[in-house]
Amino acid sequence: MTTDTTTTTHTPHIFTAVGVHLCAPNDRNGNPQRAYMVLADDGCHWVYDEGYHGIHAVPEHHRERIAGRWTRISISRAEYRRIISDK
Repeated sequence: MTTDTTTTTHTPHIFTAVGVHLCAPNDRNGNPQRAYMVLADDGCHWVYDEGYHGIHAVPEHHRERIAGRWTRISISRAEYRRIISDK
């Protein structure tokens, strides 16, 4: 990325990625507590709260890169809250 005071130019972010589907138990009102995490080999990561959107909570360019290869990991409610609050 090149930055000066007038313009910003972004180069495409090319990476190998791993997709993780983080699944906590539903909250006391029955709402889902799940998120998707994309981990790139260059150290970047992205977290998307699933809500009621399912996989469509993840932008298309990340869905295409992962191509359905998501690893499901069960986490606690406290871990879910910490991950979502840190994003």
